[in-house]
Amino acid sequence: MNEEQIDKNTTLIEDVQKILDKDAIKELVYEWDYLTDERVGSDRVIDTFCTEDVIYDAGPLGRTEGREAFKEAAREIFEKELLFTRHMRHNPVINVNGDEAEGKWYADIPSITGDGKAVWIMGRYELGFRRVNGSWKISKYTFQFAYMTDFEKGWVKEPFIEGVPGELNWQPEAEKH
Repeated sequence: MNEEQIDKNTTLIEDVQKILDKDAIKELVYEWDYLTDERVGSDRVIDTFCTEDVIYDAGPLGRTEGREAFKEAAREIFEKELLFTRHMRHNPVINVNGDEAEGKWYADIPSITGDGKAVWIMGRYELGFRRVNGSWKISKYTFQFAYMTDFEKGWVKEPFIEGVPGELNWQPEAEKH
């Protein structure tokens, strides 16, 4: 085998590894969503999928550093604030660089609040990943709200429900004229 063939084989192996890594990261994220939506317990999900030094930031829902603080925040959100969720993530873009990666997804999340109100949530997840002992783990978990609105009113009439701070980064067509 000559140098050119070795270089092509090395490149091919690296390319295949990136595809396998991206697939593993997608599976991790989707498994996270299923387990979260099925309410198996925030502690279990975070212990399974996050690094010790994970950073969590969901704007008005809070920011934490470290796995224990993230678990405390998640218990509050998923045991008191949002009693029902169904995460629908889409449009993933994942960049892998060795043992580090980052990814972003849009998400639509029909939900029921702690007071029984049906709401629509839409936003973008931006996640950081690190390979730990051969497995991918979440090292940064952020969510940026586009809206969180009452199911009946919809996101054009009321982009943010009362008590949820937010700023529009878009303007409905009817208000542009």
